[in-house]
Amino acid sequence: MTPVGKTAFSVRTLGHGDEAAFLALRREALTGCPTSFAAAPEDDFLQTEEDVRQLFARRNGDAVFGIFTDRLYGMAGLYRERKQKARHKVYIWSIYVAPVVRGLGAGRALMEIVISHAGTLEGVTHIYLSVSEQAGPARALYGSLGFSVWGVEPGGLIVQGVSVPIQHMVLPLP
Repeated sequence: MTPVGKTAFSVRTLGHGDEAAFLALRREALTGCPTSFAAAPEDDFLQTEEDVRQLFARRNGDAVFGIFTDRLYGMAGLYRERKQKARHKVYIWSIYVAPVVRGLGAGRALMEIVISHAGTLEGVTHIYLSVSEQAGPARALYGSLGFSVWGVEPGGLIVQGVSVPIQHMVLPLP
């Protein structure tokens, strides 16, 4: 458990038995934060609990992490590049923390576990993520963890007719 303020969070890899909770939280994220995700609920690659089971079954260092108190409140995935010349890179994806626990350290606790896991993967030298320029608190968190912007993608997303720039960030590992 990670104590944060008066709340104790636990962070762990998601797996069998977490499918429904993960799917519900992902749908909440895609619906509630449309400028933060490239997927929309109707075109998401994770539509069913079976899709999530297959995601959780991946290997190669890939993992999906969740942060809990009495239920799942946050998630972040980690994907390792498959190509031999790019296996030194991992990508953090689908980062989301429910509004009710934002500002309590849940996002930091989740990101620290994901970064720590990436550091255990042999040969990994860089962690990448992408974040909407509209997500100020998330960008501040990533910056405080050592991530730096390496590029900005103008019009990375178009949400309800509005262009949303995306910042691409990197964290070199020691």
